Amino acid sequence: MEVKRISIREAKKRIKSDPELSKMLVRSGWKEIALDLDGDGMADVSFSAEKPGRKIDTMAVDLSGNGEYNLYLHDLDGNGIPDLVLLAEDGAEERAVVAFGGEVELGFVNLGVKIANLLVAEDFMNRELGISLADLAAYLKLHAAAMLLELDKRANAQGIDRVYYYLNDAGTYYLATVDGTKPRVRPFGTILIDDGKLYIQTGKSKAVSKQISQNPFVEISASMNNGTWLRVEAKLVEDDSHDVKVKMLEKMPALKAMYSADDDNMQMFYLKDAKATFCSFTAQPEEVTF
Repeated sequence: MEVKRISIREAKKRIKSDPELSKMLVRSGWKEIALDLDGDGMADVSFSAEKPGRKIDTMAVDLSGNGEYNLYLHDLDGNGIPDLVLLAEDGAEERAVVAFGGEVELGFVNLGVKIANLLVAEDFMNRELGISLADLAAYLKLHAAAMLLELDKRANAQGIDRVYYYLNDAGTYYLATVDGTKPRVRPFGTILIDDGKLYIQTGKSKAVSKQISQNPFVEISASMNNGTWLRVEAKLVEDDSHDVKVKMLEKMPALKAMYSADDDNMQMFYLKDAKATFCSFTAQPEEVTF
């Protein structure tokens, strides 16, 4: 297939000479041309070049429907073939999705078909997403549905689930123990909910493990950037079951570099007789017990 490379200047001429393309034109400049493909008044596709007259090297596509580009096809080596697909996040940051080569025309005829062919190439989808083209639509709908379900669960979480989500999303919480007559506090990050129990994890070789064995009553504190914080008073009960250790390692795979479900060091505790207090600067404290 012959790859056609056109410049911004040549593209302008083609648009002006074609009534249909001319109707789609949203803006035109020395470095960029933007087209409205669906007639909603907002740009859907933008072509750009580094310097006036240079060959087109970047194509941006609006997949969000709000006129803000969130997909970029970029020709890294200047051969007229997109080499890199970039996905824009929050309209600012960009992250690479996949780098590849292929004979794709940067023309203006059947733009929607060309973009679709690029995005749904069988090899690309199977390699990068692990799904077939036939299941793509269902996959995306299911993925979106699962995300909405998870958001709904978080928004309406009660009791122990609410405590779990807060500690999990905070990332780091602080565990206070008693060492004789002195308080000890250190950052923790391990958290797991399983079979109605909220678990934390540590190592038997650590001082915190010895402190818990002597006095299992602890307090946990965590906070968020939204001006809220959480305090949890509880008694820690050891659970030496193999399954719960495996589940913690699966949820937090970074732990596998230090612990194993089969070693004598990994130690799991669940919170018993817990009282959690949710606090903020703008609302009355809320208590949850489990």
